[in-house]
Amino acid sequence: MLHGKIGSNIYHLVLVLSFKVIVVLCTDFNSSFSPDHIQYLQLETKKLFEHAWDSYIEYGFPADEVRPITCEPYGPDYNNVEDTVRNDALGNVSSTVLDNLDSLVIFEEWDQLEAMLEYLKHKQDLFEQDTIVQIFELSIRSLGGLLSAHLLLTDITNKKYAPEKFTKLKEISDKYDGFLLELAYDLGLRLIPAYKTSSRVPVPRINLAKGVLHVPAHLQRDACTSGATTPVLEFTLLSRLTGDPQFEHFSQMTFWKLWSSKSKLNFLPMTIDPIENQWKDAITGIGASIDSFYEYAAKASIIFNDDYMWSVFKTSYKALLTHSAHGGGPNEGSMIFRNVGIHDGVIYGDWIDSLGAFWTGVQVLTGQLKDAVKTHMVYLKIWDYFESIPERWIFAHYTKQDKPAEDFSNIIALEWYPLRPEFIESTYYLYRATKDPMYLQIGERILNVFKTRFKAKCGFSGLQDVRTGQRQNRMETFVMGETLKYLYLLFDVNDDIFLHNNYLMGSKNWVFSTEAHPLWLSKHIHPTHKVKFSDDDSKEVISLRQPMFQQFLSIIHSYDSRRENLFQSEEKLYYRNITLPTVRHFKVPNLKSMYKKDPFKDRFNTCEISPFKSNGNPFLKSGYYEWNRLFNADFAFQDSLVRPDYLSKSHLDGSYIELTKSFYDKYTMFSKGNNTFFLQCPVMSNTEKYELFMGDIKGINEIEVSRLYYKKQQAANITNEISPVIDGDFWIPEINALRVIIEKLADGKIDSYNQLITHEYIRSIRIDDYDNESTCDSKGNEQANVGHSGRDINIALRLVKINGVHVPAGSIVWTMPFERHIPEPGKDSLIDITSDNRVILQGNVIENLMVWYG
Repeated sequence: MLHGKIGSNIYHLVLVLSFKVIVVLCTDFNSSFSPDHIQYLQLETKKLFEHAWDSYIEYGFPADEVRPITCEPYGPDYNNVEDTVRNDALGNVSSTVLDNLDSLVIFEEWDQLEAMLEYLKHKQDLFEQDTIVQIFELSIRSLGGLLSAHLLLTDITNKKYAPEKFTKLKEISDKYDGFLLELAYDLGLRLIPAYKTSSRVPVPRINLAKGVLHVPAHLQRDACTSGATTPVLEFTLLSRLTGDPQFEHFSQMTFWKLWSSKSKLNFLPMTIDPIENQWKDAITGIGASIDSFYEYAAKASIIFNDDYMWSVFKTSYKALLTHSAHGGGPNEGSMIFRNVGIHDGVIYGDWIDSLGAFWTGVQVLTGQLKDAVKTHMVYLKIWDYFESIPERWIFAHYTKQDKPAEDFSNIIALEWYPLRPEFIESTYYLYRATKDPMYLQIGERILNVFKTRFKAKCGFSGLQDVRTGQRQNRMETFVMGETLKYLYLLFDVNDDIFLHNNYLMGSKNWVFSTEAHPLWLSKHIHPTHKVKFSDDDSKEVISLRQPMFQQFLSIIHSYDSRRENLFQSEEKLYYRNITLPTVRHFKVPNLKSMYKKDPFKDRFNTCEISPFKSNGNPFLKSGYYEWNRLFNADFAFQDSLVRPDYLSKSHLDGSYIELTKSFYDKYTMFSKGNNTFFLQCPVMSNTEKYELFMGDIKGINEIEVSRLYYKKQQAANITNEISPVIDGDFWIPEINALRVIIEKLADGKIDSYNQLITHEYIRSIRIDDYDNESTCDSKGNEQANVGHSGRDINIALRLVKINGVHVPAGSIVWTMPFERHIPEPGKDSLIDITSDNRVILQGNVIENLMVWYG
């Protein structure tokens, strides 16, 4: 590693000396991503899917799964109901089929689709199984799969002129009579009793054939927030499609009851006991046990045009930015969302889990593109080192510094990788949003690892232990239904797949479910009806087949009244409870030409554009190489990024996706000068940073934090107003209930803006200390290091984040005058004010926190 200084900034220069390709397969395309290359990647991904599907059909069908190494069918363990890891998602219901009906459409496997539809059409007793399953898993995999396939077969090719490519799909759709919705309704009726508890918090499991009472009580005491709230999307859609309101009612009741019990910081815990009707912990985050709560608040708001759900997501995201987010600032290259206490926001734990990789996709979907790039970056670095994503990865080491880095107990908390889709899913979302070829490069690298390391005789086998490379003898349904699906969709750069076809899907408010099932609710879809367009463009309504339709028909006539009665019951207390604390606003003294703006208000009103500069002229350019924060995460998490022994140990051998030679050569041709093989990124800041709570943190959502801007019509004619305030400054009327990140500025340190802090700069901030006679000794010589109370006067403080909002360089945080405390002799006051109106905290001047007297 070479070091150099450019102007006032200090940089690490990364020299690419040599490359050795290990896992990457040699092809004729060399990261060109030309049309032929893209076609090759699509075909290779489709081959992977066909290998997995054909293996399941030959060795697993009609069981739930196929074991990829031993080629055996795999289903529930009837002799051990305690094995919930296995049994929760396996109900002897052909789970792989149900979870992949839409995959067969996406991969255009028309013969297999017809065969599976024929199988299911004659399996109307499919769910009459004496098996104990988890409501959450059956909802997202089986119910979601059936609803998605029903929509695909009724609301895609029902236009007069469908693209010729989808002629076969149209033929299949024309023969479809709605039986998948009947199966979905049957499954819904078997699952919904779990929600009909006295607490209105669902028990997590049910016996498909015999109901709730045939599940051992001890298996019902531990429910997660995701499991309780996530079915709200599939269940509400089931109600809208069938006309039976009970699915929507009971799942919505649970969702809003739990939301009404949020903490004052607007957090929900991760686990609950539905029998005792009480939370079992006080911890929250974005990963396992709570992940899809946030995801479905956002996605339900899209499908159902639901402002209430959108409010839940916005409120939750703000809370996460305030208390959970680590990094993500304008000069930081990564972002992690940590687990925190729901009441005090205190950090809990030093790990993130692989399921949390989904968060990037949700950030893209909700317009938070800059955050998305940085959260994805952390998982990219993990993949660089492990060529997988450990179930739990330790990112910080508070008490383990005495252990060597090679001790994986210091790095990995849970060691398996079952080929989860979340990292690939988020890569897909980011490519759709930015079109940056780096995401295609990531996809190709993942594709090649699947072709080599993960491929087994009868499917694909994940890792039981990422530290040793030990394999798993299981291929869960999501490997085909999500992982390979997202990989295939990633390479659809020309929008050839029907989901990306604007003619077929452009008018639909579709989203992927948490199990990657495309779901939507078009206005013209009526309960239990399929709309077909005849040749003369007149709509022909076709009812579903008998006898199930008769059951639906009786429900439809009373739908409105039944729904109204349900929602007017005494239980409406919990319905859509979004009561939030009132923020007290204060006028900025004597600044008539300025207005205040909530920093979070516009965050969700517009979608951020790509942060990569190259997207205006993307030919053979990757914005990653113009981004000078590409390798910040490597330094920030260097203690946690160690390659296992069974993988190559060098970082310059091609194992770094960002430094694959063929890709790097092509996509840095635009670099200036002859230093094509040099990358530059700023030296990591070495100042100390720490979080500080000021006042009672429980009142944080009642404290105003605003940005200040000049009114356009008055800004050009300010004659009577003399103000040090500039556009973008902050206003906090009270120094109370604040969570801030403080940066300690010291002589010789590099700050978070990559600037060298000098003694002269500290002196310019601490003018009172240096003007004070006590800074000189008895002979008149300057004492550079101590002030009148013995404190180090070569130190100052800076606010870099306040209540979840990053404070940019040059911005001042203004506050109203407060009561100053006269210190005891020889001691600093807790809070004071300098002669130039800067706030002093325990004897240290805060550079950018000032009092406004007006």
